[in-house]
Amino acid sequence: MKKRIEGYIPRALEAIEKLNISKNREVPKQFNGYIASFGASIRSAGLLATTLFYSEKGGAEEDRQNIVKAIKYIIDDEIVHNNKVSKETRAKVEDAAVALKLSVRTFKLV
Repeated sequence: MKKRIEGYIPRALEAIEKLNISKNREVPKQFNGYIASFGASIRSAGLLATTLFYSEKGGAEEDRQNIVKAIKYIIDDEIVHNNKVSKETRAKVEDAAVALKLSVRTFKLV
């Protein structure tokens, strides 16, 4: 496992708690699906498009904006700067998404 992902896991757990993604150590199963598809969306549509898509609730059952908020919390930085995404930021976001996905697994999905 990459060292950066390992370093992000404690912040991911914190983000899940602080952003009220979990309630009583339970996470909505939809959130697990959103985070699982986030990485695939980055690969197919790009980080900017994925970030924009996940920044709107749309018809989603749960607030998928929390994915973007959690990743911003984990990397402690903005994801998009002046409508541009650097390769380093993309790598950080991908690693943060993996850390978030691993961290969600420690909660009960409801």
